[in-house]
Amino acid sequence: MQSLIKRTLGATLLCLGTATVPAAWAAGETVTLVTPLATGSASDVALRIVTERLSAALAQPIVIENQTGASGAIGAEKVARANPDGTTLCGCNNAILGVLPHVRRVSFDPAKSFKPVGMVAVLPTALVVNPSLPVKNVQELVAYVKANPGKVSYATGGVGSAQHIAMSMLEAATGMKMLHVPYKGASPAAVAVAGGEVQVMFNAIGTVMPMVKAGKLRAIAVAGAQRTPVMAEIPTVAEQGVPGYDYASWIGIVAPAATPDDVVNRIAGELTKVLRNPDTVKRLADNGIDPSVMTPAQMRDYMASDYARMAKVVADAGMKE
Repeated sequence: MQSLIKRTLGATLLCLGTATVPAAWAAGETVTLVTPLATGSASDVALRIVTERLSAALAQPIVIENQTGASGAIGAEKVARANPDGTTLCGCNNAILGVLPHVRRVSFDPAKSFKPVGMVAVLPTALVVNPSLPVKNVQELVAYVKANPGKVSYATGGVGSAQHIAMSMLEAATGMKMLHVPYKGASPAAVAVAGGEVQVMFNAIGTVMPMVKAGKLRAIAVAGAQRTPVMAEIPTVAEQGVPGYDYASWIGIVAPAATPDDVVNRIAGELTKVLRNPDTVKRLADNGIDPSVMTPAQMRDYMASDYARMAKVVADAGMKE
């Protein structure tokens, strides 16, 4: 009898132990990484570089699905409602998880609808101008805008986008005011500045670097607290008379909130290895992107802090739709 009880108990515990691993995940089913960001954007490039290696490490096919629309809400909402079996993830940036819920009503809660998996990268951001604009630094830009009220415009990837946040922070810090011209994504916005449709914008260095090298854009500042090796000769905004200015966009991976911890931890563990791989680091750097390693817990805390910080930025800038 005792032997039978032990065998029965053992079988029960085995079932309980394996029940937390979704059958679809264990069977090697394709993982869909939904990203509410445009193909070719710096965030998209970062995700593609990283998931290529992550897929091999996990022995799970990973397909990136660019689900744009509604400033990223459509893609994020799709993942929030997805079956939490580990086969649907979201590659989301701070504009979607930290800013958008403050700007407009969305059906997801960044803290309750998702379970953080890990950060992927920080996207160093540059302040660029069309070469026809007679400014070569932040002080000259501020002076020119104030001397020409209503005549200077800036491009963004949409209301509440990373580009919008960065410029709103600069306007608030300097007292200048430009006309906001939103586009459907950061890449077309950069093309618009290069083409002279608008004069100024903040954008990920990875997105604008080819245009800067080609002479179609002029980089006058870096938005982060420190200079970036990719554009080491370009001083930060803070170095140019705007003390305390610090902005950088980030991209990370989250899963539906009820995704099992063991699945999340498995992905997170392999993601950390991928981000520390020298080849991955080089490929990201070649595209103006800095890898960022965080555990799920660290990412949760970081997201919460960023969310609170962005609430004030959005309120101060009056970004409500």
